[in-house]
Amino acid sequence: MNPASVLTAAFVLLLAAAPAAAQGWDPVKSATGWAAFDRDGSCVFHDPEAQALRVWSRDMGTTDLLPVAKLDGPPEKWVMDPAGDAWVVSATTLERLEKSGKVGTSHSLPAEVADLAWDARSFVLCYRTREPYLERRDLKGGSVMWTYGVKPSKGGLAAQVRHRIAIREDGKILLTSGESLKLDVIDIEKGTLAGTEDFALKGKPLPLLALADGDRGGLAWWMNNNVALMAVPAYQLGPGEAKGLMLARLDLGTHELRFLPTGADEKAILVGILESSAVLRGPAGGLTFVPIP
Repeated sequence: MNPASVLTAAFVLLLAAAPAAAQGWDPVKSATGWAAFDRDGSCVFHDPEAQALRVWSRDMGTTDLLPVAKLDGPPEKWVMDPAGDAWVVSATTLERLEKSGKVGTSHSLPAEVADLAWDARSFVLCYRTREPYLERRDLKGGSVMWTYGVKPSKGGLAAQVRHRIAIREDGKILLTSGESLKLDVIDIEKGTLAGTEDFALKGKPLPLLALADGDRGGLAWWMNNNVALMAVPAYQLGPGEAKGLMLARLDLGTHELRFLPTGADEKAILVGILESSAVLRGPAGGLTFVPIP
């Protein structure tokens, strides 16, 4: 075989291998950064090497790619709409990213975003502020539908993430704030406080978290089980035998709290809940699935 034929054959082999390599990207081994599972079991991860958001599920693998090169900044948090486009948060900017990679509508945000959750018609931004401040925004145009709390001024910003949110299947928003393990319940239609869920730990009142300079861990809702999970690094529980990352299992039916060890590093991130497992992203990347009792 002459050299030209060898080069041609090698090029053909590379082309044949390229799609397989792309499909071979596996968040279980490679995922880094922020992500959150949707109710259908899919999740969108940022793949910095591919400069894209990857839509992934455990059964189907990668099903879609959204190029992010044209965004004003690196994507930090995002939500997909029914058309397959995304709303992407970068610092204090919210941008609509089309499937083609084209950037459309842009909104300026009042502060950095600490957390994000969504339902079928809207998404809720939870800001990095001292006191809770939320905005519900429309999935179609990104416009503000209501706000909850006092809009932050420059002095109202927090160095740490003090608030986390999740949305139940009935549409109610769960908000956890500061050092408390209680959950505030917010009406998603009105943006008003609808009540507070309190819990007991082995019949005793809840402790306060020792946040110091640490962030609040993530909050996730376990569909059809009336249970919320909260990520709590063991050091935030004070001196004791617990180590690594703990999961606070908050049962809204019995109002009992249980702390579940995960065996994961205390810097692991709660990505969400898939079927009957909590999904954690390790500090060095990759996913771990922890069964929920």
